[in-house]
Amino acid sequence: MNHIVIIGFMGSGKTRVGKQLAKDLGLPFIDLEKIITKKMNLSAREIFERFGEPYYRALETLALKQLIQDKNRKVISLGAGLPLQEQNEKYLKQLGTIIYLKGSFATLKKRLEGSRKDPLLDGEDRDEKIKKLLKQRDPVYDKFADIKVVTGEKPFEELIKEIEEKIAT
Repeated sequence: MNHIVIIGFMGSGKTRVGKQLAKDLGLPFIDLEKIITKKMNLSAREIFERFGEPYYRALETLALKQLIQDKNRKVISLGAGLPLQEQNEKYLKQLGTIIYLKGSFATLKKRLEGSRKDPLLDGEDRDEKIKKLLKQRDPVYDKFADIKVVTGEKPFEELIKEIEEKIAT
């Protein structure tokens, strides 16, 4: 089983890219965050606020384990924090081909402007928080990636074409 797994920073386009890849490849698309929020009947922000980040991360790991058991090939978008959790490392490697959507600070800042979705960006200096999280997460995403593509610098269709060509090789 070789799922196509998309990782990247919040605002990198994981869902949009995942949906398009799934459509082009004739595969189902799964957004891991949506599985969790649907099961809990709460938004990710509400889960974080009510139960804390460790609880949310445990839910991600459970959902990840279930996806490994699923033998039907899929395109899967993972939450931005999931690859950072040590307990997920062995599961990520089992899941399939990992595509890292790498966004620059400028691209991500622009895409995240006004977004209240992620509680990790709350507070005073949002730019500094984005920079700090990018610095922390980039090497981790890089480590897992089988395929790396830069997002936000070329038209969407070209980005999809580049990913599809890299998957095919």
